[in-house]
Amino acid sequence: MISRQRPNRGPVAGFTLVELLVVIAIIGILIAMLLPAVQAAREAARRIQCANNFKQVGLALHNYHTTHNTFVPGMYTLDPTTGDPHWYSWSAFLLPFMEETAVYEQFNFDDPHYFWAGQTRLANAQIINGYLCPSDAQGGEWVNTGSENASEPNPLDDSAYANMAGVGDHRDWTVDRVWPRTLDTARGMMAANGGCRIRDITDGTSQTLIIGEVTGAGPGTHEGFFWSCWNLADTRDGINGLYTVIGGVWPDTNGYSGGMRAAGFSSFHPGGCHFTMADASVQFIDEEISRDVLDALTTRAGGDVLPDAY
Repeated sequence: MISRQRPNRGPVAGFTLVELLVVIAIIGILIAMLLPAVQAAREAARRIQCANNFKQVGLALHNYHTTHNTFVPGMYTLDPTTGDPHWYSWSAFLLPFMEETAVYEQFNFDDPHYFWAGQTRLANAQIINGYLCPSDAQGGEWVNTGSENASEPNPLDDSAYANMAGVGDHRDWTVDRVWPRTLDTARGMMAANGGCRIRDITDGTSQTLIIGEVTGAGPGTHEGFFWSCWNLADTRDGINGLYTVIGGVWPDTNGYSGGMRAAGFSSFHPGGCHFTMADASVQFIDEEISRDVLDALTTRAGGDVLPDAY
């Protein structure tokens, strides 16, 4: 009888526990090295989308100017002599030129209850993606405006958030920290009850700011700018400064207790924020920009001479 022996195949191949842990550690190191690059790529894409939103607003502003022979006012009230705070912002009147006519037609600008009641309240609650920055996690919430008629279930869900504000002045866009300046006293592009024309921008449309990027106090705070009204700002605090919120604080403006001059210009993009210029171009302005140059960019007719690069 012939016996059959199992062939000798040698040692069984496999991983030891130590080898497995080394491989896992190497994979972890590679992921840690790649993650910042992935995050940077995502932020670059968000920054491009944000810049595109500012470009679309710039084109809408010029289409408005072509139609009305003037840029849209920074804020406007039908009866400026009453002193009532029934103001609406540039971004509300710009809606038809942003392909948001359906939202615009919901507004009842004659309603004495302002944007807090009826059909107008519903329009005021609409989130307009063209006014948002995708890098800001607060962009999908509503902000507190002191209303007793919340647009959403939360009592502070009054008005839809915005990452854009009109550039009103280089020092203070308000009068006595409450009412917006009119065009004769505002040195910037956006003022009350009167639109600026291209011929009024003697400093040059490519060297004058008109819309800038802003942020709120963070997700869940219900503090920030809203697009239907009161989204004007000035450049007094620079870019990404203390009262521009990033790394700072949100000014106490609830119930007019601190006046209506809210935060300045800021963004979640590293190093600065976007601005739309009066010629509809978009510039990313560095947070380290000098005070004199920022003032010169803010004013529309200051006779300033700007350096070739800023």
